[in-house]
Amino acid sequence: MSQNTVPVKFAARKIAMTILRLLCFAAGMLVLVAPAIVLPAGAMTPHAGKAAATLACLVLGACAFFVTGMAGHLLRRSGLLRALAALLLAVPLAFCAALLWRGAAPAFMWTAGVLLGFTLTLYLTMVYPVLRTQTQALLRWRAARQVVLVP
Repeated sequence: MSQNTVPVKFAARKIAMTILRLLCFAAGMLVLVAPAIVLPAGAMTPHAGKAAATLACLVLGACAFFVTGMAGHLLRRSGLLRALAALLLAVPLAFCAALLWRGAAPAFMWTAGVLLGFTLTLYLTMVYPVLRTQTQALLRWRAARQVVLVP
């Protein structure tokens, strides 16, 4: 492998992550705007509890995408931020899975399916590899420490 391919791979990865972070902002806006577009006028139930729960899920889902988009470059360094991103991404994941399970209107099914796919892609590209890498690094550190302690 030549020396020129390493910077090209790094630049391509950086561009891909930038595009993924920009898509996070678009997904956050989609989560906030799509229900108003997809629902017909007056389709929401008059129950205040159900409406408040739906609004809370929408806001938490949008926050998940905004936090991941804004702090995606810091996920490698901060364990607390990584845990926060994982917990926040669980909200749209569960909400979209519930919509697909219930079998709502076709427009909701398409929107939930696309958002579910994007959430899984985001989790698998930004959160999961970092968790796996940290675990392997910790195991290597422990093994090296045990080798040093047992001469």
